[in-house]
Amino acid sequence: MTQRSDILPNKNGWKRLSYTRRCGWVDWGHALPGNALGLRTQLESERAAWPGLSQVTVTLNGHPAFAIHYGQGMTGFSAARHWVIRRGLPRASRESAALGIFLSASYDLEGAQASFPFSLVTDSGFSAEDLVSDLIGFYAAFHGYSQDQQRRICGEVSNKESLRLWDEHLPNGLGSIKNKSLRPVLFPTKETGDGDTSFPKEFSSISPSSSGWDWARLQSRFIPGGVVNGGARIEVDRRGVLSVR
Repeated sequence: MTQRSDILPNKNGWKRLSYTRRCGWVDWGHALPGNALGLRTQLESERAAWPGLSQVTVTLNGHPAFAIHYGQGMTGFSAARHWVIRRGLPRASRESAALGIFLSASYDLEGAQASFPFSLVTDSGFSAEDLVSDLIGFYAAFHGYSQDQQRRICGEVSNKESLRLWDEHLPNGLGSIKNKSLRPVLFPTKETGDGDTSFPKEFSSISPSSSGWDWARLQSRFIPGGVVNGGARIEVDRRGVLSVR
């Protein structure tokens, strides 16, 4: 959960939070590529980060597939689950599948934070900056944008302007403003730059695919341990229903 103090640089000069003209408020911690890189590695290698899943033979709607373990989390909670992806996807389809999985996991986490009992101690679920910051991090992982490039593309304003916007528009913090979309909540800034407030094409070039064809979100969340350890053959349908053959 971001705070006003996160606008100020730490001892290494890094700022976790800032306002940008095109991406709104960005939590640059969320925009780091680490989590999405783990997803990318699994999809490109067609191999789960958890070795046990490699023992399982999987088909998705009758097509050869593989299972991965992926999710997002916060302190004391993980929204990780198993996902099944078709083998041999071309790059464009693989990136679309990756973004679909990534966003599904992001909504899982934000929904958990917004629900009981987490909502009793935090208002960070679907905070204004969360999903957009996550999306920027995804593109950093898949298209190689550095954080300096991300900040420049988004049109980061000065620390002074970020502080002014917080003080004038966020008396109850960013968590008081909810955003379930992939487009930012924008505020009027005095630092207009080139005047462009459109969301960057660099962070919107991939169309996420839906669960059911190239990938599936398991309804059961996990493949049972006994099935994994037994090296069983598994069929998953487009609804994410698993059956053992």
